[in-house]
Amino acid sequence: MSLSTSTPEIQATHRQNVARTVSNLRPVRPHTPFYRLAAHRVPTLWVLYRGLLRASPSPIVRSHIQALFRNHRHLTSPPLTRIQLEKGHRWLDAFERAKQGDEHLRSVLQRFERLICARREHTRMTRIVNDSLSWQHRLLNRPIFSTTLIKPSLYNGPLPRLKPQPDHISGMLRKRRVARNRRVERRQALSSQIRDLQAEVKFEARLAAKGGAQFETFFGGPNLAEWRDPIQSSLTEIQATFERDNARANRPTPPDLLSQLKAARREKVANKTRERERQMRGEVLSATRRQSRLGFPAHALAPWDPETRKANLIARRSTSKVGYVGQVKRALGYKIPPEDEEVLDEEARERLDRLEEEIRRSNESRRCEEALTERTEQGCVVKPE
Repeated sequence: MSLSTSTPEIQATHRQNVARTVSNLRPVRPHTPFYRLAAHRVPTLWVLYRGLLRASPSPIVRSHIQALFRNHRHLTSPPLTRIQLEKGHRWLDAFERAKQGDEHLRSVLQRFERLICARREHTRMTRIVNDSLSWQHRLLNRPIFSTTLIKPSLYNGPLPRLKPQPDHISGMLRKRRVARNRRVERRQALSSQIRDLQAEVKFEARLAAKGGAQFETFFGGPNLAEWRDPIQSSLTEIQATFERDNARANRPTPPDLLSQLKAARREKVANKTRERERQMRGEVLSATRRQSRLGFPAHALAPWDPETRKANLIARRSTSKVGYVGQVKRALGYKIPPEDEEVLDEEARERLDRLEEEIRRSNESRRCEEALTERTEQGCVVKPE
């Protein structure tokens, strides 16, 4: 009898037999991770790790074993964990054989110990160099007082202006600006909801007045407080934040900050004095190179304002005599002829007119000779005998 023609009871019994046979061959996948099972932890900690520590040939190798186990304690992949466990068991076997008297393994472990010492020394020197470089970078880019004050605003109180400005101060200002914009949008939305609620209350009151019958209200009457109180409390909180912003903008400058700014200004004057003294001794500083690129000595630049300094630099660095450069040079007193004809005198204008007339007559006579020569070649003009 085939399975298709059998009764449902026989089919169910057949499926159970098949499932019972296959279930013994199916691999069991535990719900607990392997690194939490006692079958993994006990052999790893009490056999492998403890054995490696006891069989280590020296304290240096023992500390290296501890560091390796600390670095690999976060492995959660069974294949990778198996690779590390197999390597650990190979090391344990080598340690025990060397402890029993194997000279070759003893020499190998001695070289391994020297390699660990060399790696540690290399790591220590690398760390020292990196720390020195990072310290130099922090020194070159450390924030310093610029002797000025950031005025109080809605987003910050009185702050010293630092160069370069630290990232956390810039992030604070940006975060407060974004938060205030969001609060403004939130207040507008809540105010709109309050107006909508008032419109709904008026609408229900008009319906009740026109209908005359008993009208159940959903927004007005006793339900008005339940709708309005949460919105009003949110508006009160937002208004409190705006008041705190205004108080921050009106906060006076602390006396300690003023004293620090005064000290920074005195230090700036002293620093510039030391810089000039070093320049006078012949040292080439960044300020020296910057002044040399200006094109004028310091005693000439000192009495000039920024506008005059800019005009003199433009006139000195350009050889042009027309346009904006020519205008600047004329304003500074350079001997450059003017471009406009209105400023020419009568003698110069008459001389230019005579030259123009001579050039015009010369061009006309030359054109006539060329036209006569062309007609002669074409045979249009008969020459006299």
